[in-house]
Amino acid sequence: MTRMFEGSAGQGLADEAVVECGVCWWVYDPAIGDESTDIPPGTAFSALPEGWRCPSCDNDTSKFMVRDPSAGAVLAERTGPQALEERLEALLGAYRKAEKAMIGLPVHNPALSVDAIGFEDFNQGYAGVIITPWCMNLTYIPADPVASPPGAVGSKRQLVFPSGGYSFILGHMDGVGVVESCSLFSPMDEFQDQDAVMEAAEAIAGAVFEVEEAPPPPNVSRRAMFTYKGEPV
Repeated sequence: MTRMFEGSAGQGLADEAVVECGVCWWVYDPAIGDESTDIPPGTAFSALPEGWRCPSCDNDTSKFMVRDPSAGAVLAERTGPQALEERLEALLGAYRKAEKAMIGLPVHNPALSVDAIGFEDFNQGYAGVIITPWCMNLTYIPADPVASPPGAVGSKRQLVFPSGGYSFILGHMDGVGVVESCSLFSPMDEFQDQDAVMEAAEAIAGAVFEVEEAPPPPNVSRRAMFTYKGEPV
């Protein structure tokens, strides 16, 4: 489990203590530091500069907790909306952090924002659609944030949904752990606004969890495989 520490910015913690954000589960390990804010390896949590905030969700140090190696197993035992909400908070926080490096690039659509659509319980984890200004992915994350990856980062495997099997690429995101993605759209320049992209994402998420009535015809694009009430997304 995790436990709240007492004192300001981890005062009283051992220098080597690993802590995690209680909002998005981003982990601060003194042995690694925080490259995003130029905190060098070897910096204890109690020695972080005043005003340092979680790089993932921007909460202050009071939201951090001492990390216990069993914390992931405890979260994995939870079920229901609370567990899903906690994992999505971490996932969305990681994508919002990643967006900072994408702003201004040709693939970044400034009319769009990061969002999660249609996530449901699936395969000891959660699956749904992630929207970003540069891509839309069918996404799977295990319930356990410290779950062992099923392969090497960049490797592929097929995940089977009620509507059929789809190829996912294995990745890893700080504060989230294992993230597997099936690309739907990239870039996102064909979407004019957030309403349009959310409508498409909702249709795809609904179709993924529907029982497939007939196999898709040969030689069709991945997008065409996702249908909603017989109409292409």
